[in-house]
This record gives sequence, structure tokens and C-alpha cells, in this order.
Amino acid sequence: MDLSVAKQPRPSSVTDQERHWLARCREGDQNAFQHLLRPHLTGLLSLARRYCRDSHWAEDLVQETLVRAFKGLPKFRGDSALRTWLYRILVRLSCEPARWQRTMPTESISEMDVPDTYEGNLAEQDAIARELQDRLDEAMERLTDRQRTALHLRAVEGMDYAGISAVLACSSTAARMHVLEARRKILSRVKEHLDP
Repeated sequence: MDLSVAKQPRPSSVTDQERHWLARCREGDQNAFQHLLRPHLTGLLSLARRYCRDSHWAEDLVQETLVRAFKGLPKFRGDSALRTWLYRILVRLSCEPARWQRTMPTESISEMDVPDTYEGNLAEQDAIARELQDRLDEAMERLTDRQRTALHLRAVEGMDYAGISAVLACSSTAARMHVLEARRKILSRVKEHLDP
């Protein structure tokens, strides 16, 4: 048995800097909320994009997460890291899209990938890279929501298994299994496209 998995550290608590901004928020300082959440916005948006697969929906999901966090801030005790609490809100909301999705977004022309010039070899390399990215995206879509979230939190956000377990409301061992199963499934889908 791998003892390093059994003895995962507990999720970290709120940092001293976060405690400072939390106190200022609770005192009514409107700017403190921005300082408190700014370090977490990129990670929240990245995870939201995994759930929504559309930048407009992802931004809406993050916006609703921030609204819920602002409303719930007085009840936040700081038992877990602020980052974990925010991700947990986002994951819960993503399971209930009818609660935060308002209207269908429209694709803007600025989001379309239209090259300015044609460059022979670079175009071929770009095509290969896009093909691999398409395979990765397809493999990610085939994962369960829990596997996709666990893998994203581990690989992209660098979160430990204890933090992932707090976000997904499961044991550290279950979080580790979600990550391992997600990696196995993705590798089986893209291994033929990887260089030998």
C-alpha cells in the first residue's frame, strides 16, 4: 500500500493575507473583495471553461460564482482554503446550469481563427497541433464531470488530492482515483497521435 496517498495533508486554511482581506470585506470595504478574489480568477475561469466549453458561458459561470461567494462571504469560516471554497461553489453551480445560464451566447467574429497569411510548413504543424488538441478536447468531453474536474484541478491548478477531495466532496483516495482514471482514458484516446 502506498502510504503517501493515505497520509495526504489536510486542505490548507486561509492565508494571513486572505484573513486580512476577509476582515476588511466583513467591515464593509468594497475594494477588499477584489483583492481577495483577484489571485483566483484565472483558475476559476480555466475550470469554468472545462465545464462550459464556451467562453461566454464560462464567464457567466465565473460571474455567478463570484456573486455567490460575495453573498456567502459572511458565512465562510476559513476551515478550508479560500480557493477550495470558490472552486466548490463553481462545481456546484456547473451541475445546475439552469440556475445561472440566461441566454444563448453568440459567437463573435473576433473569436474565429482566421489566419492572415499562409505559411506552408507552419500551416501543416498548426494542423497537426489542432488535430491533437481536438483529440484531447474530445477525450476530455468523454470523461465524467468528476473526472474532468479532478484532472483539471490536479494538472492545471496544481491542487493536491486533499484539496481536490474538498472540492468534489469525496475522500482523498477517491480524488486520486478520479485523476488516475481520467489520465488513463485520455491516454488511450490520444496515444496514436503522439510521437513514438
